[in-house]
Amino acid sequence: MIRRLLNYIVTEDLPEGAHLTEQHLADALEVSRTPVRKALVDLHAEGLVEKIAHRGYFLARPAHALFVASLEFPTFDENALFERVATDHLNGVLPALFSERDLMAHYRVSGRLARNVIASLSEEKVIVAEKPGAWRFNPFLLSNEASLASYHYRLATEPQLLLLPTFAVRRDLIRSCRDEHLRLLGLPSAERTGRLAFKVDAAFHEVIATCAGNPFFHSGVTQHNRLRQLLEYRDAPDESRMVIWLKEHLDIMEAMIAGTLPEASDLMRTHLTNAMRHRSASGAGAAA
Repeated sequence: MIRRLLNYIVTEDLPEGAHLTEQHLADALEVSRTPVRKALVDLHAEGLVEKIAHRGYFLARPAHALFVASLEFPTFDENALFERVATDHLNGVLPALFSERDLMAHYRVSGRLARNVIASLSEEKVIVAEKPGAWRFNPFLLSNEASLASYHYRLATEPQLLLLPTFAVRRDLIRSCRDEHLRLLGLPSAERTGRLAFKVDAAFHEVIATCAGNPFFHSGVTQHNRLRQLLEYRDAPDESRMVIWLKEHLDIMEAMIAGTLPEASDLMRTHLTNAMRHRSASGAGAAA
């Protein structure tokens, strides 16, 4: 909505001080007043518009000066920026220590968005405060010990999800997830990137958490996926191993669709155990 509003202001070439009324903007953009009101609040927070009591909002800069400012409001949301920051850290794009201003300058985002993403990264222990205003990624999350701890956590929870009395087989979700697995398997090996593979893998585990019908488990699986993406993105995908776990996922989904949930639970336990053994072996090899 912010981009649409900024584009309208630039297209109309509004002068500095132009009165921005909610109703007029809502009519021009063919939306309700609610998203316009929120966009104006956000633009005011960024200093692009002024708010005068009992009169409303006024443009703080001439329209031609807003083109660069509009770049501060990218199409990606907080989740997308969260992922981008994580992957850029792994690729060495970000400095070891970074600040809110570093994120604003590097990604050309607003201070509000940078602050929100830093808050999310901090709450989930992905980053830790090195000193006031400076952050560092949590080194434990990139260790082999963290990876093994992740599998222990998943082994203790995910097979049990399939046995919960609230578990309901959502065939629509499962079939859609299965189709994504088949599409990934059908890609040339060069196109089966770690990032794409992780998205398919994470979606599979979240579908199972959704079917479990328990919001606490669903929240736990979703948050854990965000944490383990650092580990998954760090390592180049093992082609043979990727094909194996994709087929293991497909076997689990077939058992779910057939309604044989105890079998699906056993297959999930075997799948996670195999993955943990592979990770342990690869971690030991790297250490050696």
